[in-house]
Amino acid sequence: MVYLTFFFLLVVLMNQCAICSLEDVSSAEWGKKVIIRGYALSGGGRGIERVDASVDGGKTWVEARRYQKEGVPYVADSEDCDKWAWVFFELETEIRPPTDIIVKAVDSAANAQPEKVETIWNLRGVLNNSWHVVHVNNATKRITSNL
Repeated sequence: MVYLTFFFLLVVLMNQCAICSLEDVSSAEWGKKVIIRGYALSGGGRGIERVDASVDGGKTWVEARRYQKEGVPYVADSEDCDKWAWVFFELETEIRPPTDIIVKAVDSAANAQPEKVETIWNLRGVLNNSWHVVHVNNATKRITSNL
């Protein structure tokens, strides 16, 4: 019974999403546009209903564009979309550093990611599916390389 419960938690309840196009501490110029890309997935064969992104530390939210194949719209409850696979997301937006860029996923059963890791903390740190946050600093000068 314990194994069945653990399997249920892993497969059914875990919405996750992550930003893959920016490093954990990125630098950007004030007012410049950036493209935020990443992935989202949900367990239990449910589709990702939306991915919300915030570029002001969570004060306002915008829905990111979702897709699995380029040029094919993703619809969470469609038979044409694979619900057991990653859903990619993309958002082009203007940022005003210093700020935090945050993403969170919501599946077709309205399950959402928890806001903070403290609410789901455990000793081993497993099953952490809290909001993904990328800290963006103000780039006051360009970084160049001679390589």
